[in-house]
Amino acid sequence: MLDAKKILSEQFNGLTETLQKVITFKTEKGIPAPGAPFGTEVKNCLDYVLSIAESFGFKTYNDGGYAGHVDFAGTGEKVVGVLGHLDVVPANASEWEYPPYGGEIHNGKLYGRGTMDDKGPMIACLYAVKALKDAGFKPNKTIRLIFGCDEETDMGCVEHYFKTMPFPDVSFSPDGDFPVINREKGIYHFNITLGKLPEGVTLNAGDRANVVPSKCFAKLPLNADVDAEGYDNVTIGRDKESITLTSVGKAAHASTPNEGLNATHSVLKILAKAYPKNASLVFLANKLCDTTGNDFGIALCDEQSGNLTCNIGVLKTLEDGTLVATVDIRFPVSYDCDYMYKLLREKTPDEFEVQPWHVSNPLYVPADTELVTTLMSVYNKATNSDLDPIAIGGGTYSRCLPNCVAFGPLFPGEEQTIHMPNERIDLNNLKAMAEIYMEALYRLSK
Repeated sequence: MLDAKKILSEQFNGLTETLQKVITFKTEKGIPAPGAPFGTEVKNCLDYVLSIAESFGFKTYNDGGYAGHVDFAGTGEKVVGVLGHLDVVPANASEWEYPPYGGEIHNGKLYGRGTMDDKGPMIACLYAVKALKDAGFKPNKTIRLIFGCDEETDMGCVEHYFKTMPFPDVSFSPDGDFPVINREKGIYHFNITLGKLPEGVTLNAGDRANVVPSKCFAKLPLNADVDAEGYDNVTIGRDKESITLTSVGKAAHASTPNEGLNATHSVLKILAKAYPKNASLVFLANKLCDTTGNDFGIALCDEQSGNLTCNIGVLKTLEDGTLVATVDIRFPVSYDCDYMYKLLREKTPDEFEVQPWHVSNPLYVPADTELVTTLMSVYNKATNSDLDPIAIGGGTYSRCLPNCVAFGPLFPGEEQTIHMPNERIDLNNLKAMAEIYMEALYRLSK
């Protein structure tokens, strides 16, 4: 076999250029269309990636725009899977230094929504498999790269895909952290339908449960008595008709809410003080502006995965004045979704409705399994490290199929920009992860 690492290095410019093109597809979830269940941009991106793979000589499959896969055929019947996604969370261009869908390179870093989550690592895997093929490697097990298209919403893409396609025998998802994530906290997204806001008050923030909102807006009548003293991130505006509160925070992934600044918290506390008799505002301000869940009475913790986290992701005022809050909770692996519902219902006032809409039990793959030990060996050798598997609050595709863990792309100590403005990937790290993925796939499939 030729030197696959050398071939991968020679093809790195091609990898980078392909990724730049993939970034230009605005793959935020869109309006369904024929053959495009998540919007035409997502469909076009999937079509493009599959066409690139076909040009490399691989067989591909498109599951009606829900997902697709690329096969490097093996001599045996078993399949090694890599499961990632092409869809992204929304990007507010006004918050970015460079265009979120420009795919521009500055100071050795490639900027764009999806560079780390998850287009970058999936294109790295595609070129890793290409390098193995070009080097003459003949895998015993088929290597299957599966590209999902709706991971950021409810993972309906892979649910549809696996209705007709078999699970791989062993898999990893390049959609988390290095070295290996073998424990993922449970995910609990729910709406709390609260009571009506005071007359003339509206409150709106965020658009995704799994993102810490960076902006929050409230409109109040002119006679409202509001005081923003002590809240440097809140400005008060007045016109002839109303008062406007604008809070500016810092976006982050909901699984790590303390890495951001939730813009809703300061506004809720200001409004609760201005309207102390409004049960909805007081409940949110006193119970849900604590990312640990302690104020809410749900601060769970275990040794395997650590503390529960809580994030108000969306606030929406309905036409009749009713306030709805969308909340993201990540709970430790020792608990399950049934327990979480009972706990939330117990801690929420009876007059407020709790409506779960996306829930997922935790993932736990023992550290001594062949999958985990192989990936840990590859990573530790490549980086001259001696690390152990880790737990995260994020949810990856790994929990959608058996015998799967998350493997990269974020290196220890690397700045976290996933779901944030100016998401970017360091080109040196992109090359390093491609080499790690290539060695891992070689080891798992030979």
